[in-house]
Amino acid sequence: MTDPIEKIRSALLPVEITGDDDAIKREGQRRATVLMPLVKRDEWQVILTQRPETMPSHPGQISFPGGKIEIGESARAAAYRETWEEIGLVEDQISLIGRLPSFNAVTEYRVTPYVGIIDPQARMKPDPREVADLFEIPLAFLMNPNNHVPRDVFFDGREHRLYDMPYDEPNGVHRNLWGMTAMMIYRVYQRSFSHEA
Repeated sequence: MTDPIEKIRSALLPVEITGDDDAIKREGQRRATVLMPLVKRDEWQVILTQRPETMPSHPGQISFPGGKIEIGESARAAAYRETWEEIGLVEDQISLIGRLPSFNAVTEYRVTPYVGIIDPQARMKPDPREVADLFEIPLAFLMNPNNHVPRDVFFDGREHRLYDMPYDEPNGVHRNLWGMTAMMIYRVYQRSFSHEA
């Protein structure tokens, strides 16, 4: 994969939100944000978290750092705050390169996903109340369509095609990315690499 970060950067929306892209679209909805963190090791990696089984919502799921946007807070500020609270990275260790369009989640949230480059020297300190495990998956694996497993679900009166991304770590640990996290990764793939497939 040649210069994947520039391909991703050029396919994203600007970091600053100038319109109402992240505005609430339906009654009872709340704004939320996540950060897709990328870090350069021997190759580019995507940093992910696994939620504790004890969490009241989405227990055990694989996710990006993120959460609810507080009243008066921007989506960008919330992405920094949530990343600090969950995995201990401060704002100056994160370089945002853009964002995906905001979307309505299956739950009551309107989610704004950011993509950022993490300082490879940064030491991450996951909060055990919110993060049971912190791990990395190669970006090249997640951007390879051969690793996208289609799954059709019926929701909101119609059929939707989702993609799961099962991954086996070199140490034998099996990870299954699915749901909203996998679909955000798939959207990055669609915008940046799908024309190469």
